[in-house]
Amino acid sequence: MANLNALPKESDFPPGAEFYIFEWDVPLSKEPTGDGKAVCYYNWYGGKRRSYPIERLKLGNNWPAESFDHWLEVIRESL
Repeated sequence: MANLNALPKESDFPPGAEFYIFEWDVPLSKEPTGDGKAVCYYNWYGGKRRSYPIERLKLGNNWPAESFDHWLEVIRESL
């Protein structure tokens, strides 16, 4: 069983981070880089943060999460 205490908290993310759902069940975070000049996408499926290639994102295959809690629930369901 996964450690639910290890799930991210909204405060773990840099200001300006956004949360998306890719194809119904993959939680993605869009995070600004330290210099704020670019963004990186991360896949949180299974509760672990991994780089996600932006080339896979197309119009209509992802959408903003309704809220951070909604995004977190998608992670829980992937455990």
